[in-house]
Amino acid sequence: MTTAQASPGRLLTATVAATAVALGLATGTGPLAGPVAATFGVGPGTASVMFAATLATMLALGTVTGPLAERHGVRPLVALAAVLVPGGLLVLAAAPGFPVAAAGFVLGVGGGAGCLFVPLQAAVGAAFERRRGPALVVATAGAGLATVIAPPSTVALVAPLGLRGAAVVLAVVAAVVLGACVPAAPAGGSRSGALPEPRLSVVLADRGFRRLGLGVVGLSAAMFVPFVHLAPFAALRGIDLATGAALVAVAGAVSLAARLAVVPAVARWGAFAVFRVGAVVMTLSLGLWAPAHGVAALAGFAVVFGGAHGTFVGLTGATAAELFGLVGFGRRLGVVSLAAAAGGFVGPATAGFVAEAWASPAAGVAVAAACGVGGCAALWGCRTGQRRSVPATWSSTGRKTEPAR
Repeated sequence: MTTAQASPGRLLTATVAATAVALGLATGTGPLAGPVAATFGVGPGTASVMFAATLATMLALGTVTGPLAERHGVRPLVALAAVLVPGGLLVLAAAPGFPVAAAGFVLGVGGGAGCLFVPLQAAVGAAFERRRGPALVVATAGAGLATVIAPPSTVALVAPLGLRGAAVVLAVVAAVVLGACVPAAPAGGSRSGALPEPRLSVVLADRGFRRLGLGVVGLSAAMFVPFVHLAPFAALRGIDLATGAALVAVAGAVSLAARLAVVPAVARWGAFAVFRVGAVVMTLSLGLWAPAHGVAALAGFAVVFGGAHGTFVGLTGATAAELFGLVGFGRRLGVVSLAAAAGGFVGPATAGFVAEAWASPAAGVAVAAACGVGGCAALWGCRTGQRRSVPATWSSTGRKTEPAR
């Protein structure tokens, strides 16, 4: 897609700001599960489904919004998000019951975030030619910043204003920030001079890419469980909700720092190698969560998990570009986002219901760990198909590469 309408620097800044707000509301509001359950008279497992469905909607829409951005430009989608996200929050604030509140939040916040995530990532990939890999890593910093800001902010607002009042304030903030990001987004499509987009059937025919998708499903299922359930887990250990939200913010802060810290490692060993290390460490870190009882132990888990999470998430786009090139990059990002959507829905929802059924938070953590192990196993074979099927193209560093033989 063309980026003639905005400078790469402005586009990158807008990407970080827009995703920080939209993804923060979609992924960082897990601490609101308790207030949502209390306000609408539902169980915690049912409340967690609302947040899991929001994640799934956000990520699944990438397969639709990516091609739309290619055809019509990113700016209309950012403008739509600036309406949908505040609208979803206002529905939550005014809803008479849980079904209406959940539908409004999922379609508004999840749908609005889905208009931003893949289109803005693909736009950044197209705008930066020489330093594409680092730019794609920085572009994910908004998601890391989101988990630093959203959990403590939402809890701090709920305390004096209640759930409904907090939703109104968040709606105003989202409208202002997202509205300010609209002019920086590319307005036109990419039909002139763009790399040709392969059909979805061609993308999915690559066995290596399918394994990458399966790995993302499992690891995303594991990854989203702590962001949704860490604060409620801490509450069951006798830790107040504000401290539990602060633990989520700690994980987000370390995740944000890790995205930037791994750039030199990527330059030396490549995105895929570092990406796999992050996946393994993230899965292993869940072993620190279940036995943790005090704030210090949970903070230790948050630090280790956050660092691995930042490495995994921050390098997903760069890994796809490194392994499969720029031909069809936007479409591949959409498919990977859909895979993350599947994991984002299955992981937190399943963990919530299992923990509730067994009356044991550790049972929910075990669900996350099992998903992570499966995801790591899938990643180890995802290079095979790429070596046979991808033509020479331009790598994430801007250098021409030949297919491995």
